[in-house]
Amino acid sequence: MSDPHQPAPGYPALAENLLGRAQRAKEHWRTPGAERLGMAPHALAALAQTQHENAAGLKRIVERLGQWPGRSTVGADACQAAVDIAVHSDHDPVLQRTLLRLLQRAVEAGDATSAQFARLQDRCLVNVGQAQLYGTQHWYRPDGLLEPHPIADRAQLDIRRAGAGLPPYSEQARRLRERHGPIASLSVSAAAETAPLPERNAA
Repeated sequence: MSDPHQPAPGYPALAENLLGRAQRAKEHWRTPGAERLGMAPHALAALAQTQHENAAGLKRIVERLGQWPGRSTVGADACQAAVDIAVHSDHDPVLQRTLLRLLQRAVEAGDATSAQFARLQDRCLVNVGQAQLYGTQHWYRPDGLLEPHPIADRAQLDIRRAGAGLPPYSEQARRLRERHGPIASLSVSAAAETAPLPERNAA
């Protein structure tokens, strides 16, 4: 829900564009793991097309603005929609890293949140086979269970999450269980393993 105290976006047409794009993809993003693993090829192809179109649309918007579409330009909801689109732009890692840099500048300017940056940073790390920092990225195992990608320095995880404005990992895991079913245990040994390749899920 929009914050009534937030100023109206300076670019309402761009805000509407971002919100519409995110809404069209949201049904898949929220699909439980077991169902997602069983998606038909045509459904997966349609999703891939949507992701490509969303990424291209976001790229055009950042090029027009010359910056991240932050809260002052498109409003808080559309800023979050842009983050969701960026997180799911795995097919274009160069663009994804460019978006991460733009988002970092927006955070420094107070135009986006540290939690939003943490989520996209984790995604970029996972996509190059590195351990994530905040535990926001997960993958579906062949048995349908959700499991976090490897996490750096597991003992400090909740400290880093608190610094980024994220709740303790146990709270995130509870929400994931409610939405997707059982989640594999997060162990220190798992954090040392190579990042698995199956589909990522931003949570």
